[in-house]
Amino acid sequence: MKKKLFLCLCAVMMLSACGNSAVNTTSSTEVPVSLQTELQTELSTQIATSAEWQNGTYSIAVQSSSSMFRIVDCQLTVKDGKMSAVMTLSGKGYEKLFMGTSQQAEKSDETAYCFFQENADGKYTYTVPVEKLDTEIDCCAFSIKKQKWYDRKLVFQSDTLTKKG
Repeated sequence: MKKKLFLCLCAVMMLSACGNSAVNTTSSTEVPVSLQTELQTELSTQIATSAEWQNGTYSIAVQSSSSMFRIVDCQLTVKDGKMSAVMTLSGKGYEKLFMGTSQQAEKSDETAYCFFQENADGKYTYTVPVEKLDTEIDCCAFSIKKQKWYDRKLVFQSDTLTKKG
């Protein structure tokens, strides 16, 4: 997806630089509004349809907005158009996760929380729903030590998907 977006942007820049008479621009670096709209629509479509992977389990990298919330392993499961992930964190400092903001978590019922499970290696894992790939998703983690929610942003990176088994 990143390559496609890069190529589209290069094409736009080339059209602008060539002074194409069909494109009304005021400078060689300005992107025509119609082309901007087309690119935004294509990008939105790619993000919206990124959940349409084949059923199965995939290894996937997850980018976190915080170094204190480091995901060392993640397994994405796709089943009937829905996605969930089992994330393994580097430490044992968080009791539960909530897919949303800390303000939303404080108002939510405990059934909406994703509590840790300890795996065979003693690491904490959390099973969370995943709505979209390649876009920031709100997530908050409840600190065992501080007894407080911390907001995070996660990005499940589709270009790192590797099918398991």
